[in-house]
Amino acid sequence: MGWLWAALVVVVGYWLVPELIGHHGQAGAWAGSGAENRLALTFDDGPGPDTPAVLDVLRQHGVSATFFVVAEEAARYPTVVERMVSEGHEVALHGWHHRSALTMAPWTAWREVAHGRALVAAVAGRPPRFYRPPWGHHNLVTWLVPGLLGLRRVLWSIAPDDWRSDRPPDAIARHVVRYALPGAVVVLHDGGGDRTRTVSALPPMILGLRRLGLDLVPLGALGEERAWVRKIWAWREGAFTRRYRVETVAAPDGGPPVLRVGRAAYRGPVLPGAAAEDPPIRGGAPMAEIHFQNYTLGQASGDAAGGLRAWVRVGRSMPELGRWVAQDAALADVALVGGVTVLDVGRAVERLGFHRRELGGLAMLPMRLYLIFLMVVFHRQGLRVLRRLARLKPVLIYMTRQEFLARYGPDAS
Repeated sequence: MGWLWAALVVVVGYWLVPELIGHHGQAGAWAGSGAENRLALTFDDGPGPDTPAVLDVLRQHGVSATFFVVAEEAARYPTVVERMVSEGHEVALHGWHHRSALTMAPWTAWREVAHGRALVAAVAGRPPRFYRPPWGHHNLVTWLVPGLLGLRRVLWSIAPDDWRSDRPPDAIARHVVRYALPGAVVVLHDGGGDRTRTVSALPPMILGLRRLGLDLVPLGALGEERAWVRKIWAWREGAFTRRYRVETVAAPDGGPPVLRVGRAAYRGPVLPGAAAEDPPIRGGAPMAEIHFQNYTLGQASGDAAGGLRAWVRVGRSMPELGRWVAQDAALADVALVGGVTVLDVGRAVERLGFHRRELGGLAMLPMRLYLIFLMVVFHRQGLRVLRRLARLKPVLIYMTRQEFLARYGPDAS
């Protein structure tokens, strides 16, 4: 039975653990920073017959991207790779062949990375800096060896599955724009099959991302997130955004967005309706829940006036949020617009038209700790913000749908 245990140790140590930690957990992988309002478009599996069309669209819109090329395909289309380099794109490694690491012996995995790197360097005229294994699959070699060869492992935070034949271009573009956040890495595909849908999705995708104030840059120009807490939080926030379909609201000045909104069930005390004759709003009622873009508000903080500056930016985004609430079918029946915050500065909440209600008691302790954690992680003062601990109390801010649209909807004055 000893050999069974040995085989189990090999399987777990060589395949299972690296796949779970390196792929699904993205441990040790390069991650973009949300401190700058930038996003990286990346393309896998090429070059292929549709890559020139992808390059045409990127050139027309003045966008530079990162191409994770398959080395054998790069050797087959050297002029396309040369064009990538000449037009300012970054050429990275996707492996020697397009093979899953879950099917490779250690020596095969080594060749996939080492020979692939050498071949891409020869075709592109410079060694690649980044590596993404096909499908994101990992074994112990593809997890550890890239670093020894000067490569940074990169996965992704937004995947619209543009490779699927049932994904129309508008769905691909909409997916990317919906879940876009500063520091995000988008994975698209320019090879490995018919990529005409990706080509068609790129123009509306680029316009939508720019409307959110995002600069589209190669990975090398996207600042790296080095704080492990923020890396974990970015992964969690991306998962939360996808699960609850939270959407980013564009800032009116084209700058970094400060607000996001999603549909949720109201959880809180009974609230009065918009008019005296309206029924009260109870727990479980549909709500347009406001979420703050933590990095953006964190950059606006840092001194005594930071909280007020943050609310000024929130106020400027309210008309855009009003248009969203009025026009989004998913929010058509919400009874409330609001959320919970510890950013309660002076009478800023009331000046924006929100009602406020302090939330206390032991039931709110987890929410309070959660919001304080966000302040510590994203506030410029970091742990020093805990000096204001006694004043950091969760506050429910809200308006009924009627009140909100009367003040900020498309027909409001």
